[in-house]
Amino acid sequence: MDEKTVEQSMQLILHSGTGRSMVIEAVREMLKTGDIEAAKKKIEAGGKEIGEAHDIQTAMMSAECDGHPVEKSILLIHAQDHFMTALAVRDMANLMVEMYAALKDKNGKAEADA
Repeated sequence: MDEKTVEQSMQLILHSGTGRSMVIEAVREMLKTGDIEAAKKKIEAGGKEIGEAHDIQTAMMSAECDGHPVEKSILLIHAQDHFMTALAVRDMANLMVEMYAALKDKNGKAEADA
């Protein structure tokens, strides 16, 4: 496998993994502290890391479309797996924050009405 593909694969893994970890930590902290806004900010920051991975993936796809085939390897497949998992975790974390906020709001209103 050529050196450029190895480097891009490793960068995909790095940015995807960092973003995924930040997103998971955001949800964990929210559950401990109840701070929804802090969770949203941390998920956004994790999303920027995942965006870096997306840029790498897009560059690889563009190169291939321009006639410069990217050599496929288990490392590249592994990198793509990290990227797709990070996207799914980010999307689920956003839903969890929305659910947490809705439940907190509902419970707060119910307690205020009592």
